[in-house]
Amino acid sequence: MSPEPPHSAGRHFLLRLPKGADVWEWLADFCARESVKTAAVQIIGATEEVTIGYYDQVRRDYHKRTFRQEMEILSCAGNVSLKDGKPFPHLHACMGDVELKVWGGHLFAGSKVFAAEAHVVELLGPERERLPDAATGLTLWRCPEA
Repeated sequence: MSPEPPHSAGRHFLLRLPKGADVWEWLADFCARESVKTAAVQIIGATEEVTIGYYDQVRRDYHKRTFRQEMEILSCAGNVSLKDGKPFPHLHACMGDVELKVWGGHLFAGSKVFAAEAHVVELLGPERERLPDAATGLTLWRCPEA
């Protein structure tokens, strides 16, 4: 099987998320409005509330923790691909608390912005679609190399 063509950068968006917006939902809505189907994402800023977690590989479910306090988004990176035909953000974040402790993991909906800026790079090329993966219990990209 020959490799699929590489992705190339399309439009670049430099965005400010509105105060009180849900990071995950706002990004999904933005990508839907702009017809962005595949993208790379970086976000910095601060939240009023954030939900992060990790995937338990044995139990095959996420363990979530919600912080109802101000936190810095030290780094948030991820991607956007399609799930059920709609843009689906997959984000991981490192968050800093008021004691300068760092917490990190998968970023979930329900994370509310205090102030945040995002760089979204649309990726042109074969679309990435998330489908159930029996080996992990996750929804992962369907790729020819997998």
